[in-house]
Amino acid sequence: MSRQSGGRGEGGRPSDLVRREVWVRSAGRCALCNTYLLEGSLSGRVLHLGELAHIVGRGSGVRSPRSEHSLDPARRDDADNLILLCADQHREIDAAGAVDLFTVEKLGRIKQEHEDRVRHVTGLGPDRATTVVRMVGPVHGNDVELSQQTAAAAVIARDRYPLFLESYTRHGLEIDLRGVPGEALTLPCTASRAASAGRVYCRMAAQMIDGVIEGQLRPGIMRDSVRHVSVFGFARLPLLVHLGSRLDDTVPTDIYQRHRQDESWVWREEDGPHAGFVTLLDRDVPAGSEAVLVVNVSGAIGMQEVPAALAGLRRWEIRPVGVPTDPDIMRDSGRLERFAAELRGFFAGLEADAKTLERLHVLAALPVSAAIALGRAHHPQVHPQLVVYERLAGRYVATLEVGAAGGTAAGTAPGGSPGRGA
Repeated sequence: MSRQSGGRGEGGRPSDLVRREVWVRSAGRCALCNTYLLEGSLSGRVLHLGELAHIVGRGSGVRSPRSEHSLDPARRDDADNLILLCADQHREIDAAGAVDLFTVEKLGRIKQEHEDRVRHVTGLGPDRATTVVRMVGPVHGNDVELSQQTAAAAVIARDRYPLFLESYTRHGLEIDLRGVPGEALTLPCTASRAASAGRVYCRMAAQMIDGVIEGQLRPGIMRDSVRHVSVFGFARLPLLVHLGSRLDDTVPTDIYQRHRQDESWVWREEDGPHAGFVTLLDRDVPAGSEAVLVVNVSGAIGMQEVPAALAGLRRWEIRPVGVPTDPDIMRDSGRLERFAAELRGFFAGLEADAKTLERLHVLAALPVSAAIALGRAHHPQVHPQLVVYERLAGRYVATLEVGAAGGTAAGTAPGGSPGRGA
């Protein structure tokens, strides 16, 4: 960052050439908050809202922050010493109470990282574009931050560029379940009340998921404007499975995982022991119309926790090989791919060996990405309906049927009798 870039123009301000260079290198976005600076958020009109801030002040004294730096005064109006910011960020970095935090070195690093990211993303070809789908909902009263910027960082790290601006006509797609009523009603209460509330909540949330997929994502796929999808989801497990089941299996799709260690969604490089997955026939009884699948990946569900109504059914277990169960087991995308392959193999086996099977009761301890992968591996036209369970009020109860029209609330036990949690 040392070349001459045009210097000062008339009136003691950076030349038009320099100003254009800074705007282009920053892609019209604030280098600090990433706000788009060529459009008014209220009017929607094209407005020039960006300001060029000096990293090393061009003057001297307290009214020219960071001016004591040794940079040659003749170079202080060069593009390398100017950073494009929104008005709020400009005021803050130059404020007397914050100037010690925004040093020359820090601002230079921020500028460099932002401009490097712009150059990298804009250098990717059209085949590297991806439509970002974000689903956010509370999990027993808790939720996480899953902003566009968070998703963008994860997507860019995989050499793709995200398409998800402020409206779906610009490829934005968000499923916000935080406004769906009733989730808090499943918090500490009686088992029967928690089960009933869980079913009602999951049914309403599943309908919202269906509305977004059918009303927004599906038309984009049909128009061929959506050619790749990147999925981020944080919600209750049955809803993650339902989301996965609604994703079009003809469109290449990447699923992302939130990592507890650093709270990021960026896939890490594969390291540590190799993790595989295996399916075991845990209870070998004659195949009937219903069976049980226990998936122990992020934790272990004890077989004594399987509801008594399911005790006499054929039962499979999927679990990791080479590593123990762990909440952060999906550390890299390779592990998720191997888990998804195991799921596909399991469902293919059902097609061959359990032709009478109509309903599969699923009790799962899964990371968010694996829950979505479970739903995506399931084909409702081919595979048995999934009855997905949650642990509520100390026991596992069925709260959502996946593969049914509209994602119906689960409410029956094997044989069609009322479920014990109802």
